[in-house]
Amino acid sequence: MALAVAAGAFLAAAFVVAVWMSGPRHARWGIRPSVALLLLALFAGLSTLLALAPPPGFGALPVAQVVLLAASAVLFSITLSARKHGAAETAELVDTATVDALTRIASHRVFQDRLAHECERAYRFGDTFMLVMLDLDNFHHVNNRYGHRMGDRILLDLARRFRAQLREIDLVARFGGDQFAMILPHTYEKGGVEVAERLRQNIAGWVFLDADGVEVRITVSLGLCSYPTDGASAPQLVEVAHNALSFAKAMGGNQVQLFRDLPSREAPGNVVSLPHSGRGAIVRSLAAAVDARDGYTHEHSRLVSELSAAVARRIGLATTEIARISVGALLHDVGKIGVPDAILAKEGSLSAEEWDCIRRHPVLGKQIMEQAPELTDVMPLVLHHQERYDGTGYPQRLQGDDIPLGARIIAAADAYHAIRSDRPYRSGRTHREAINELGRCSGNQFDPRVVDALLHILETDEELRALLPPDAEFPQRADGTSRPRIVPAPAALADRGA
Repeated sequence: MALAVAAGAFLAAAFVVAVWMSGPRHARWGIRPSVALLLLALFAGLSTLLALAPPPGFGALPVAQVVLLAASAVLFSITLSARKHGAAETAELVDTATVDALTRIASHRVFQDRLAHECERAYRFGDTFMLVMLDLDNFHHVNNRYGHRMGDRILLDLARRFRAQLREIDLVARFGGDQFAMILPHTYEKGGVEVAERLRQNIAGWVFLDADGVEVRITVSLGLCSYPTDGASAPQLVEVAHNALSFAKAMGGNQVQLFRDLPSREAPGNVVSLPHSGRGAIVRSLAAAVDARDGYTHEHSRLVSELSAAVARRIGLATTEIARISVGALLHDVGKIGVPDAILAKEGSLSAEEWDCIRRHPVLGKQIMEQAPELTDVMPLVLHHQERYDGTGYPQRLQGDDIPLGARIIAAADAYHAIRSDRPYRSGRTHREAINELGRCSGNQFDPRVVDALLHILETDEELRALLPPDAEFPQRADGTSRPRIVPAPAALADRGA
């Protein structure tokens, strides 16, 4: 009877634990109370039966009761162990709500809570802070080449190094995937840009080793915004920081982009308002040099950049490629810095030597841009924008798809605007004359697909058309009929060297 009572006690304890674990917080490890009660009743009935009517042939030792007691103790032990395991997992779940499971830094939820709190604090005390969004450039290539395990190791190592690079009051969190977010309290724009630029340079110099000892290097793009200048709430700040980050990646990556310096179609002077550091500063400097050299070239390059970007979008290119083509179009005439004014503005025909000087401007532009490694991805567009689709262009006589697509786009946009523009040596043509000439040269001078896309946007994009020179009225004959269209020779259908 004592053994039966002990077994019943174990069973009752197991029942209590099982019922307690059936709550919503422990649903994974608990069992239904009805099932636990049924098991308790079966074991209790069996224990009572064995105590009151023990089976014959077992002698003085109640073997059945001992076995029943052992089974009850084992059941209680299993139930208690499951309870402890469930409690540990619950604690782990609570922990991962505040700490990212992979990188061991603050989670996305903690970042959102801290950002909202920082907005309230800065508003209350009239303070400011910076939000930094960081994204690894082309990180999927690392995962594809070295495996996701190596990618996870890099993310973990980066998180540790980020933490060491920042102050105690700063927050670094994993925003998601290969993106990180950083909140820098009591920080103005200048300080935020300095922190971001330091991170960018350090990361570009860090080396990560895979299992075979192979060196892996990465770069990052960073977008920054400031409270309250760029946004007064957490969602606004996240949105504008993402916009800055997207532009930094679109410009080729490995850059720091401040939201305040994002491009604007309404920005005066240049095609884009680029940042004052890194790649953007170089583009601005080169564009300013072209402006100072030739006012027409500046206006021409700005509009060719607009046209080229629109064509690239029409074809369906990626955002990063559109931005690269836009910059390449803006700088496609940078080599004309080395062409004498007397040749650029000459009203009469050019001599053979003068044409040779004009034809050197793509190579000269490449040589100028070689001094800025940040523009390496743009150099092929500048070098080959004078190639012809039929292989008779310069400087390397490339043909068809061997010519970079961006250069083919720039060539068509360049020719259209040059035909439309007034120059010292000829007057500009009308829109209809220009598109007729592009159609005539499609397939020999220009890529037909590019010409089709350009003609489509010229006919459908009113905002873009408004940026171009207005059509001049056709002069009327005495009999009231229009003057016939004069088709320029292929060598003169565009600006000299354009």
